[in-house]
Amino acid sequence: MPQAAIRQYEEDELLPEGEISQQESVEQLDVIDEISDENQEVKQTVTQDESGTCQGEYYHYTVDKSDPDPWLKKHRFKILTVVLLLVAAAVGNWLYEKNKLHEQTKAYVASPVIGDLYYLDFRLIQDNLRPSEKFRMAKVTDITGDIVTVKYSSYFYLQEHELNEAIRYGQLRFGRFFQERRHDFKIATLESMIESGAIVLARRPEGNMLDGNVVIPDKQFANKNSLFIPGKKENAAGMELLKLGGVVNDEQAYKQFSKSAAQGYAPGLVNLAQLYLTGKGVSEDKYEALAILKQAALQAHEPAVLKYSIICKQLESCQIEDFYQELVRSGVNIKFSETAAPANIK
Repeated sequence: MPQAAIRQYEEDELLPEGEISQQESVEQLDVIDEISDENQEVKQTVTQDESGTCQGEYYHYTVDKSDPDPWLKKHRFKILTVVLLLVAAAVGNWLYEKNKLHEQTKAYVASPVIGDLYYLDFRLIQDNLRPSEKFRMAKVTDITGDIVTVKYSSYFYLQEHELNEAIRYGQLRFGRFFQERRHDFKIATLESMIESGAIVLARRPEGNMLDGNVVIPDKQFANKNSLFIPGKKENAAGMELLKLGGVVNDEQAYKQFSKSAAQGYAPGLVNLAQLYLTGKGVSEDKYEALAILKQAALQAHEPAVLKYSIICKQLESCQIEDFYQELVRSGVNIKFSETAAPANIK
């Protein structure tokens, strides 16, 4: 067969095959384009510019802004309302607790008890403090009529919550946690310090315990002399009656303290004088209280000396110098009062 015929035959046989392959390729490209359109992919071509940036292809994906959960869209206002109510309840509870502590502080300061603890913002009491000297603790150590004697802690604290940590870690059990120097305040002055923010919080231990921790020095747990002392039993009974409160109990406490004082027991004399100062169980009489305190002071009983000096400063007819001279003539050593002498009443 001539070569031309062979070539023509081969070309005729191969031509349909080539056309079919090309057609299938076009169809496949169309399918790919359709899939790309369905997936919302936009093909962009980056051409090389004169600066020589890279040439290539990248794909930009669109964001589906439709709500993925129709239930959330339907109930979103209810959910928002519930969240706002929970926030309001939390804030309301916080304000309630804060107001409750404020009322507790006012009640404790109005009726102080020995051992009460005050949280002080000392920046409102004293100027020229260091940046780290902000909060301080005070302890009620004596009450003479309407005069409250407190001692400040030896340490300052940067934040208020560190005062709670001082109790938690038992720092109040150290004998030198509170300074020896005494500071006398009228109850009215302490109440004004609450309003100014100087007294942040007042707390009252129960049985020498607060937050499950001891808040008195360890030395006070030492065993005391158990020998019989005239008047001691009656004085203890009077103190228990005062804790119960009430007019009847106050009158009974007066009788017990009177029995203790008649036996010359110095703490009993001081407690009896305290009743005359406050008017509990007996008519108020500061001059009678001074006379009783002098009897205890002549026994070198330090609380009696300090209380006498506090009351004497409130009475024009009382001369504190004469009182000290009488103590010296009686052989009472009053050097102990130099470090614990009360400052001017505020």
